[in-house]
Amino acid sequence: MNSESIRISHPDLIKIREIKSTGTYDLKDGKLLRYSEIKNSPGISSLTLHFDSVSSLNQIRLHSNSQEIAFFPDTFRFEISMDGIVWEPILQETGFKRLNQKTGQWNFSLVQAKYLKLISQVSEKDNSGKYKISLGQLEVGISGIVKIQVSSEQDRFWVKENLIDQRPDYGWSSKETSKPGEEFLLIDLGSISRVNELRLLTPNLDPTFFPESFTVYYSEDDLSWNQLLEENQFLSEPGVWYQWRFLPTNVRYLKLVARQKEKKNQEFYQTKIVELELYATPDLNDLTNKPTAEPLPYATVLRSGLVRLAVDGENSEGAAVQSNDRRLRDASTEYKGIVELAGDGEEKEGLVVQGNDKRLKHATELAYGLVRLASNGENRAERVVQGNDDRLRTATVSSLGIVELAENGETKEGVVVQGNDDRLKIATSKKYGLAILSEPGAAEPGKAVTADDPRLRNATTEFPGIVRFAKNGEESSEAAVQGNDKRLKHATTETYGIVQLAQSGESKEGVVVQGNDKRLRNATTSYPGIVEFATLGNSVPGKVVSADDPRLSDKRDPKPHTHDYAPIGHDFSSHTGLLKVKGNTEAAYTNISPPPENHSPIYGRNESEKGAGVVGVARNTGLIGYGEKFGVRGDSSSVDKDSAGVIGLAKRGFGGIFHSRSGVALLASGKGIPSLGETGSGKALVAEGESEFLGTVRISTGKNTDCIARFFPVNPSDVISEGDILVMGEDGRLQKAKSANATHTIGVAVKSAALLFGSQPSSSDGPHWLVAVSGVATVNADASAYPIQPGNLLVTGLTGGHAVRISAESLRPGSLFGKALTSLRSGRGQIQILLCFQ
Repeated sequence: MNSESIRISHPDLIKIREIKSTGTYDLKDGKLLRYSEIKNSPGISSLTLHFDSVSSLNQIRLHSNSQEIAFFPDTFRFEISMDGIVWEPILQETGFKRLNQKTGQWNFSLVQAKYLKLISQVSEKDNSGKYKISLGQLEVGISGIVKIQVSSEQDRFWVKENLIDQRPDYGWSSKETSKPGEEFLLIDLGSISRVNELRLLTPNLDPTFFPESFTVYYSEDDLSWNQLLEENQFLSEPGVWYQWRFLPTNVRYLKLVARQKEKKNQEFYQTKIVELELYATPDLNDLTNKPTAEPLPYATVLRSGLVRLAVDGENSEGAAVQSNDRRLRDASTEYKGIVELAGDGEEKEGLVVQGNDKRLKHATELAYGLVRLASNGENRAERVVQGNDDRLRTATVSSLGIVELAENGETKEGVVVQGNDDRLKIATSKKYGLAILSEPGAAEPGKAVTADDPRLRNATTEFPGIVRFAKNGEESSEAAVQGNDKRLKHATTETYGIVQLAQSGESKEGVVVQGNDKRLRNATTSYPGIVEFATLGNSVPGKVVSADDPRLSDKRDPKPHTHDYAPIGHDFSSHTGLLKVKGNTEAAYTNISPPPENHSPIYGRNESEKGAGVVGVARNTGLIGYGEKFGVRGDSSSVDKDSAGVIGLAKRGFGGIFHSRSGVALLASGKGIPSLGETGSGKALVAEGESEFLGTVRISTGKNTDCIARFFPVNPSDVISEGDILVMGEDGRLQKAKSANATHTIGVAVKSAALLFGSQPSSSDGPHWLVAVSGVATVNADASAYPIQPGNLLVTGLTGGHAVRISAESLRPGSLFGKALTSLRSGRGQIQILLCFQ
């Protein structure tokens, strides 16, 4: 191994010796913990790190300051230098805040440097009006292997993570199998490096189970693989390191495939490797340690030459695509090239149809092309009619075309009348046209009357027209009365008109009484009118008593008489007529109990189990109660859940009708009636069955919980509080949101709601929370990174159960769950939001 080769399989941080900057920083044990800088105007901030010596690196991690996330830079660049004078840019970011990340991590090809510089744009104002930048910890070094995949694992002691734990006692082992097979391990370095050495440590066991036959492959993109080395019948000793060296090769993915071979008397097969190490060099000429001529400037994916080469698949502006880029290879139905080809007949969006696709061939009646041709006369959907179809030829009375022509006079359904059809010619009384004309005076059905028909002439008493006029006074049937008929003249007592008038006082049958008849005049005691009045005090049959008769007003002494008066106790039905009771009595009583007997002028008590105390029966209103405060009061002291203070029944109409001239027609209060000393249960109204509301329904709780909610089961391991955002878990239960921009948000945890759907869960159903799914609710929010203003779009953040602001450009489909109604300038707190799921 060359002395300049660097181990890149294991993570390693570079210690910082000193820092140069105009800002303030915290450097401890070679680590930069935080950095900030304040400027009076927007500008550039420069932070330079000085290492102890020339160091190799392929990873940079930059953390935000959790107390000042809003001042993390949006645009910045990293540069390296060997002497602190000449600087080479290696990484640049613009619009970093749109990613909504608290930590940035960049993996790149292995480079060497003694200095690292961070150039940042300072553009964010603080509360004092000055411009500020603030960072958290900055880590620089070797990334190591970022991911390991294996074909199988033996148990919890021999797992893949042990391959890079630098312990010689345990490593990775495949499962024991009874038959030989293939096992593999696949590692991802996180970036492309120029690898030149592989080391493997065998188990300190006998036998070692180290692979005897294996092949190592490498790839830059996990798509195209090449063989790096191969071993057959490799003999290994226990607890020994083995190395394989080769020319520097661009590697990001490395795969070792071990092929087990069958052996006699071997009961099981497995593959074991204790440790794995990879080494790389930053430059090719490091292998020889010989001076070489200065090479001409050349372009790489890291350094610019005449151009800057793009990484395989990169679509950055200003980078040149390399000839081995996967996007330039021949496209197939399995792999993309410039385009991705569709399979024969495939209809997937974004694929290119190939020239040999069956849909582009000539269409026939049996096979599809761009369309499918219909057979002659076929009328199935999604078929194209051919030009030689019988339905497109000229139609005749014998064969169909677009239509079928009717024979002369034919009335068959679905055929078209021709222009020379007899039914379209001028009609006469002898021959049909559109109609057949009738002879004058003929009354045959189905024939049209002509204009010269005698029935259309003016009618007389001798000759009929449309009708026949009756002679004066004639009473014949089917004759119309004329306007000068004597029966239509004014009637008198001597001659008829419509009627015959009666003489004054005449009572003859069939004559009409006139308005001046003496019988219609005002009646007196001397002259009769409609009636005849009796003289005052006179008792004459057939005469009417007048209103001023003394018998209707003068008090008279009763004449002596005897009769049985009602006893003190008697049958209630023994009275007829009206009953009036008047009194002045009251007796205070409280609680729901029978009132005392002296509380009312009338007291009815029924000792029967099912009877009533008072009954009122009428054709209109059976019972009326009037009071200046309460008209009717109903009490019930029964403990039965079906009992009620007042019950209303109806066959067809309403069970109860309520009305108020100026207030609310019906008040159902769960708070009780304080004026009567009654406290409520808190429950106001139960509507069991289908309900109709013909008007505006207003729901208000007075608690800023104007939302619709229902109970959902929640994960018992989560500590949920009011205002937390809840998402659907894999087990079908809700849990607190813990990932940014989540698309499985269900709602917000609340204590109460304006409208509650579903039933109340019981304690046996497990933990439940009331979750608001629509309307206005209070939610926990985090404005540490960006202040929240009314109208901002909200999604889940990294802080558990909290909402954060997001721009419309960064919004993932399905992640929006609300819009802010109130503001939160910084830190964490609660805001009002309108739930509106995308």
